[in-house]
Amino acid sequence: MSLDHGHDGHHHRPSFIFTWISFVLAIISSPVFCLCYLTTYIGRFVLLRLLKKKYPDLEFIKSVSIRSAMDTPKNTGYVVVLLKVNGDFDINLMKHTIQTDIVEKYDRISGRLCYPHLRCSLTKKWMRYAWIKSSNFSIDNHVIGLPETKAASEDDIMQHVNDIIAVLIPPELPQWQITMIPADEDTFYLLVRIHHLYSSEDGVGLSDLLLLKPDDGGLKHGETTAKSKSSSQHADADSIQNILSTVYQAPTALPRLCEHLSEICANTWNELVSTYDPLENPKVFRRRPNVFIFGTMLVIVTASAAKDKTTKRNFAHKLKREMTRRDIQFRYMFESLVNTFHPALWLSIGWWLLVKCVLRLPITMLLMIKNTSTYVYWMSVLLYSASELMYLARLVYYAPSTVIRELVLPFLGGPDRGVRITPQGSKCVYWSRPVDLDLVNTIHDNTGAATCEIQLSMLAAALQEYFTATGVRFSKNVMTTTRFVSKANLFQLNNRHVITNGLLALPLPMDTDHDPIYSLHEMQECLQEAIGNQTALYIASMWQIDHSLATSFLPSPLVSVGLHFLSKKFPLTVTYVEEHKLDRKRRVLLWGQEVDAIMYWRPPQANVCMSLSIINYGGHLRLAVMADAKMSPPCKEIVSTYERNIPQFITAAERYAKIVNTSD
Repeated sequence: MSLDHGHDGHHHRPSFIFTWISFVLAIISSPVFCLCYLTTYIGRFVLLRLLKKKYPDLEFIKSVSIRSAMDTPKNTGYVVVLLKVNGDFDINLMKHTIQTDIVEKYDRISGRLCYPHLRCSLTKKWMRYAWIKSSNFSIDNHVIGLPETKAASEDDIMQHVNDIIAVLIPPELPQWQITMIPADEDTFYLLVRIHHLYSSEDGVGLSDLLLLKPDDGGLKHGETTAKSKSSSQHADADSIQNILSTVYQAPTALPRLCEHLSEICANTWNELVSTYDPLENPKVFRRRPNVFIFGTMLVIVTASAAKDKTTKRNFAHKLKREMTRRDIQFRYMFESLVNTFHPALWLSIGWWLLVKCVLRLPITMLLMIKNTSTYVYWMSVLLYSASELMYLARLVYYAPSTVIRELVLPFLGGPDRGVRITPQGSKCVYWSRPVDLDLVNTIHDNTGAATCEIQLSMLAAALQEYFTATGVRFSKNVMTTTRFVSKANLFQLNNRHVITNGLLALPLPMDTDHDPIYSLHEMQECLQEAIGNQTALYIASMWQIDHSLATSFLPSPLVSVGLHFLSKKFPLTVTYVEEHKLDRKRRVLLWGQEVDAIMYWRPPQANVCMSLSIINYGGHLRLAVMADAKMSPPCKEIVSTYERNIPQFITAAERYAKIVNTSD
């Protein structure tokens, strides 16, 4: 992957100077970051201790995520998922299954509840979330069935969903709810609302809560799981996973080398323990003692004392206890010193080395020749590891300039950058009708653009028309935080126990004169520029999602203020859900009903005014929008424009292909 930020000689020197100054500033500021981390860690530790004393009945959450920092009473982060399911359904059976198989599910090894907080409600004390154990938990409050409606259209269902979302879950109840909305005799919808902390803290999988079968549950007869996985992992050039592979090339040789070295160290340690630990080999005292044997014993004793968790006494007491257990006395140390420096020992060592060199050298040479392939393999691993270390060093060097360029400089670009719509709290959702992915593939065949670029450009075109109608000012593009996920990982996005893709600060082109091909070309440039320049941000977002790294350096109030300020420049969030072209099978519920459509919304928080999801599922494409309920005109216009623009994109692509073929 190229990390160069300048494409010509005129811009190369300023870019180099900016990168160098940014790196120097980062090095100089590193003590400040370390001090901030230490201060924040100690402050949160003390605060939690005080809160536990003041509120002993509450279980406070130790970690601080980005969504937790952005939560407000009027704008809390609820993940919303809607499934359209074909088939009959029994609401009582679903209540019983969720109660027994999820809420009351116990771990076989530890005997503890797998999801202990599904019975707990949430509260905030001094800006820290805490769990409240609920004594009157009832599954009837969380799995709800609406009365049956006859021949309900998608517009009617949309209205039902918005009516449900408008009513908040009572704060005294656990903050999750599943609502069944019947459409007709053979179709129903499942709407899930769940607070983000249930996924990030407890690891509650939405696929479990929705009672979906695992992916391998729908394999065809005679198809093996391995075959299915291999086909789904086969990425074509058009796949977003293949495109994102150029953002960050994960090391492969370094983990292999580290694993091999750790294996060598483990084997060496086990051999030392079995040979020189008196508890494992009492015959060690029969050998003539020397400094090496005594030093090895001392290392083993120190390691055993460090691992001893049976007593809370100090380390010196544990060390003395371990030496007593092994009967290692001061006299043994004195004998080791005397024997080590005895001339007879050095003569015997010299004679042993001479004999070994004379007799073992030919055998060693033959073994080396025999194992030449092994040595060549590990030499290549070493070379690849060195190149990966250089690559990581380049990433570290360019990271400060990337952060400053993408997160700091945009705020100095004037007041017209970004969309200025202040969210009011209440949300509404809309989604498009299914669009056949073959139509998108037609545009791909005529233009050569990746399907993700086509779909993002169609989204940008719809947003451009919407913002023009609303009179909202914007610059050449609108900044978004865009997350690309596969269909298989869709229901694990908020689970910190699952490693997922990072985020890209992706601009959507707004100044394209309503020309589909021009919009597509601009979108390609924006995506490639983001992929080429945002490696550091991409990795940092992965670490933040998986380990809450960024929010560990600053106190929660400062994190909240910083995120509200930063979100002014990133007013849109986009989730792109990709379906592999060879894997268009649909998910099914535990009882065999087929999931016909999936809609997913990341909650827009802080100054993020709109959450958009492009979902590829079952051979169809849908656009789902979540926005402030008081936005005017309603965001349903975005969905309508998106559907209306698709024929225009197809016609423009066919015209473009004819022009290209004619010129050739």
